[in-house]
Amino acid sequence: ERGGREKKKKPLVAADRVTPFDRWLGLDKDLEAELNDGVDQDVTYVDPSDASNYVSLSLVKPMGIAFVENEGGCGGVFVDEVLDSGSAASASPVLARGDQLVAVGSTLVLGWEFDATLDAIKASDDSATKLVLFRGPTSFLYGPTKASEEWYQENLL
Repeated sequence: ERGGREKKKKPLVAADRVTPFDRWLGLDKDLEAELNDGVDQDVTYVDPSDASNYVSLSLVKPMGIAFVENEGGCGGVFVDEVLDSGSAASASPVLARGDQLVAVGSTLVLGWEFDATLDAIKASDDSATKLVLFRGPTSFLYGPTKASEEWYQENLL
């Protein structure tokens, strides 16, 4: 405090408006820290157009998988937990927390709402239901590098 006034925190400027004066004052460091806050710098690119980044397995019901809807408005669901009771507990390959559900049988459920996705699983009349899951972050599965529907039809379904 000087002269009875509190020191105010300087507002951050937009990344595209950083000036040499902002850099001189160090404002660009605060902006960079804020922009990178919550971003995992250790994540390596997982190509959604590479079939080796997907797992496919057939499970009988009850499967014992707890699915959760993705955040951020992209839709879709991911594996939150594999329960001890259910066919997924002993499945191979082993399901992992964070696996993104892409298809149920021959139906692409990528980006579907939670209830619609579970309805697709429930509607499967086969003795074992085929699930296709992506092993990578939603930013690659739903982002600008996402695979086309045609690619899924030709390579995974």
